[in-house]
Amino acid sequence: MENEFRALGISDALIKGLEKQGITTPTQIQQKMIPAIQTGQDVIGRSETGSGKTLAYLLPLFGAIDPTIRGTQAIILTPTHELAAQVHRQAELLIQNSGISAGCALIIGTAGIQRQIERLKEKPPLVVGSTGRILELIRRRKIQAHLVKTIVLDEGDRLLADGNFADVQAVIKTTLRDRQLVLLSASVDGQTKKRAAELMKENALFLDGTTQNIAVPKQIAHDFILTTHREKFVMLRKVLAGLKPEKAIVFLNNPENIEVTVDKLNYHGIAASGIYGQAGKLERKNALEDFRTGRVRVLVASDLGARGLDIAGVTHVINLDIPEDATHYLHRAGRCGRQGAQGHVISLVTPYERRWIHRYEKQWGLVFGQKDMAYGKLVPSQKTKKDLEQKPKKETSGNQVGTTQKKQARRGDAAKKKTNQRKK
Repeated sequence: MENEFRALGISDALIKGLEKQGITTPTQIQQKMIPAIQTGQDVIGRSETGSGKTLAYLLPLFGAIDPTIRGTQAIILTPTHELAAQVHRQAELLIQNSGISAGCALIIGTAGIQRQIERLKEKPPLVVGSTGRILELIRRRKIQAHLVKTIVLDEGDRLLADGNFADVQAVIKTTLRDRQLVLLSASVDGQTKKRAAELMKENALFLDGTTQNIAVPKQIAHDFILTTHREKFVMLRKVLAGLKPEKAIVFLNNPENIEVTVDKLNYHGIAASGIYGQAGKLERKNALEDFRTGRVRVLVASDLGARGLDIAGVTHVINLDIPEDATHYLHRAGRCGRQGAQGHVISLVTPYERRWIHRYEKQWGLVFGQKDMAYGKLVPSQKTKKDLEQKPKKETSGNQVGTTQKKQARRGDAAKKKTNQRKK
């Protein structure tokens, strides 16, 4: 039987490289995206997290490289440095395993620009990185934009959001009008399609590679624990201590709280690292490497820091802060249960935040279980807002009595001391 990748027009060298990674059969999004990208048309692809979107564009990009052209032929834009590094790592692995003559340069804002300029002198056909730094190097004429045939927007919904759209548009305008645009994401809403239409040709294709009615893989279980805001960290410790996940990502809404949370977890004997904006490039790289290799089993991150991360073996995602944006929940959940593995998402929510759970159920067709921790196990719970609001019984009365007795004893001692002084 003919290899399915060969039937899609993928070269034997690249197929050999894929086999070394244990990849022999294309996923649904790869089956749809690869032929579409090969035609040169503009393409929007949607598929659940962990479905192989990176290879869906890397394979046709490598296949389209013209060895007679010395310069950048494709640019891959990502919303985060971590995702750029991940794509670059996959590209380098494919080059190494397949033995093809190609190169891929990683261009991100936190790295030294002079070293990047030196790397670009080697004329790599693929460039992957952050929009701002790539735009700067195009304007400095270190990247020859007129040679670019394809621009990929990985996690395109994030790249076309308000904070990034202007720079993405500026990069695209530096290239020729007949260049190809490819956008991929797990969530492509109306706003994303509208902005993509401003940049793409009229005959752009929309390909839906989701394998089910929901955008989260069905092997991922979803639960929530009702608690108070003050007790969230204690509950997080109970979950980690009881379930003992092999690899867990803990999500916070505010990146400024990541470092504090990591310190508190380590203080309580839970090996953790974090990725946050204030950290340097080396710190972020080391944190991810520690998590990948198992030196730490908990990674603390924000939506921005972990967007698009593909780390093998993540069994649990824990939302210490619940995201108000339903698409953020989708991307968080997708960090576990990848490539068909089982995954578990546990959200710690206050009674007020429970409304977001109902929104996710409605928008994504998810089913949540209400759970609690008891004797180190996750068990069904019927806890209500009223239960959390009930004041504890006056268990402190004994302490109060003890305190009163101590005060009386101190007063008695003082009185005796005065009496003795008078006698003297």
